[in-house]
Amino acid sequence: MRTSPSITQNEVDAYTQFAAENKIIADGDVGVNNADILCKPIIDRNSDITPQTLSFSLSRVRDKLKLKSSAHSRADELAHKLSPAEVAAYHNWVAHQSRWIGLDGSVEGYENCASILGWMRGNPVTEHTLDLALGNVINNPQFGRVHFKPAPKQDRSIVGGRINHALSHRDEPKASEPQVEYRNGRRNHASEIQPKPQDNKSKPVVDAWKDIVGRYMTQWTTHGQKATLQAEYDRGIATGNSWREIGAALGQIVKGWERGR
Repeated sequence: MRTSPSITQNEVDAYTQFAAENKIIADGDVGVNNADILCKPIIDRNSDITPQTLSFSLSRVRDKLKLKSSAHSRADELAHKLSPAEVAAYHNWVAHQSRWIGLDGSVEGYENCASILGWMRGNPVTEHTLDLALGNVINNPQFGRVHFKPAPKQDRSIVGGRINHALSHRDEPKASEPQVEYRNGRRNHASEIQPKPQDNKSKPVVDAWKDIVGRYMTQWTTHGQKATLQAEYDRGIATGNSWREIGAALGQIVKGWERGR
């Protein structure tokens, strides 16, 4: 017999703890659906929600519930150790990563969170240390897998404010009349004249910003400078930045060093 016509705080606390102990997803729409599947039978039996009634219900509806993956559990474990300021820093950092898969409920999102926070190993979580962590995780798979959204295809229909005619529709060339070797019993000398194939190979386009990035990466030789430049370079590549954006970011770092000389 239920002791209250409505859900009490004690029942909410009992469910929250039970869900955590049994790796039941309790957040978002999935969490609401899980709670309904697990608790509705208990309420329908006119019973209170307790660890005992939850255990009995779980034995009957387990196959209908959405449970946490190992990556989800690991991400939760690491996230619970963060301070509010560190949680805010993580969310702000994710918001500036255009291709990074954040906590969107996907396995990839939880694996990303677990990998990058796992690398921190208890160090303070700031946007700067997250940048460093991303570069290290990308270069050291032993820290875990990271996932990125596919890079968007660039629209090349307009280049430099002008229509790119190379991509515009072209009519298929009409098939020329086949050259016949003999016409009316006489040799057709025109058939012996064949146009020479044209070399359509275009010269590779040189990206000056890529060369600039290369010079920045080899100009500074100390271990600390190399690590800083490498981390920024890796972050730019991972987030799909252009060579110009990567070069500009490296240039800001190098200018700061030059002023400090």
